[in-house]
Amino acid sequence: MSNAVVINLREVREVDAGDFLSGPLGRIRLPQLQPGQQETLIAEDHEHTLFTVRGDGHAISGSATVPLRSGVALTLPLGSKVTVEAGGEGLELFIASLATPQAAAAAQ
Repeated sequence: MSNAVVINLREVREVDAGDFLSGPLGRIRLPQLQPGQQETLIAEDHEHTLFTVRGDGHAISGSATVPLRSGVALTLPLGSKVTVEAGGEGLELFIASLATPQAAAAAQ
């Protein structure tokens, strides 16, 4: 018998992978930003990886700006911060947050 679970992220938009998997994968989100809308990610206790699913925009971290379009991915190591802003088409992102050994050790 299989314990497989299928979750439609387009319906729920967010899931805690720790409810289903062991390992460092934590929250998985599929946010949809409207044109001009911003979201800031801070990698304090988790690293974040974001993939541009569709739309356009840009990511700003310090003095660096990265254009976002379908297929572009970013990874935020611990201690970093990025602000993502949707362009005229809006922006859909897939964001996975991962616990790090340093953050897990500090929590204990």
